[in-house]
Amino acid sequence: MTGRTRLMRLLHDRSATAAVEFAIILPVMLVLYLGTFEASHLIMTKRKVESAAEAVAGIVARSPEMDMTRLRNVLLVFDGIAGDVEGDDPKITITTVRTDANGKATVDWQRVGTAAGVAAGTPFQLADDLAGLADTYFVVTRVEYRFAPTFDFGGMFKAMKFDRTFSFRPRKGAEVAWK
Repeated sequence: MTGRTRLMRLLHDRSATAAVEFAIILPVMLVLYLGTFEASHLIMTKRKVESAAEAVAGIVARSPEMDMTRLRNVLLVFDGIAGDVEGDDPKITITTVRTDANGKATVDWQRVGTAAGVAAGTPFQLADDLAGLADTYFVVTRVEYRFAPTFDFGGMFKAMKFDRTFSFRPRKGAEVAWK
């Protein structure tokens, strides 16, 4: 057989067409499947952590006072709602903010997890929709975390950093005192 005859015979041979098509489509299908898995996992994790942070802010806003025991219990609620999240442990910061007659916001007390945060009286930057409100008090909860994907194919699915803030007014009194 000549080289030309072999080439023609190879071009007309259809016995392995399905295997070739499968080999071409498999990487695309895997990326679509794993991408869908990662996207749904990301959305679920984001919602769980944000719901937990909002619940913490709501609980603190409903408390007339806060101390270390209550704070630990509130953070247990956060852990119970958020559960095990992929990536770094979420960092939750609870800040109570007081504004003066001119709308200048300062920290009343702050905790980063169970550790003390910035000192009372430190200037605080409120969100634009809250800035300038005079003689008010806010409970501001901020959660930061990094989502780490389960699968990483050469950097296709990268880690994502999230940062979300919730603000509430105290519900039982004018402020939430730290005892």
